[in-house]
Amino acid sequence: MLIVLFLLPVVLFVFCNKKVNRHFMKQQLTVKMADLLVPYLVVGIHVISSLTLGMSLFPYFLIFIFTLAIILLLYLAVKKGEILYSKFFKSWWRFVFLSSIVTYYGLVATNIITSI
Repeated sequence: MLIVLFLLPVVLFVFCNKKVNRHFMKQQLTVKMADLLVPYLVVGIHVISSLTLGMSLFPYFLIFIFTLAIILLLYLAVKKGEILYSKFFKSWWRFVFLSSIVTYYGLVATNIITSI
């Protein structure tokens, strides 16, 4: 079970990346596999944290990504003087992906360590 939790995002990313990119390029959209992997990782964060820690880290993760959105909005408003929503949402979603993958693998590592 632990091996599946650890390898599933990597396997999905490696084997489905070209197919997803090709599909969305035909429709002239810039959707990447990393963008589609975020909901899986968020559900994985909830499940693994519930199994490992006995409580869900999902509410705390939501608070973190919403705080990240506010900080990014303030940064763009101060630095650029304007907020371009397409650029904001694209940047924010990529930050959400990075933080979710780090949190997910941190929880998987915690699960492995506590099960030993």
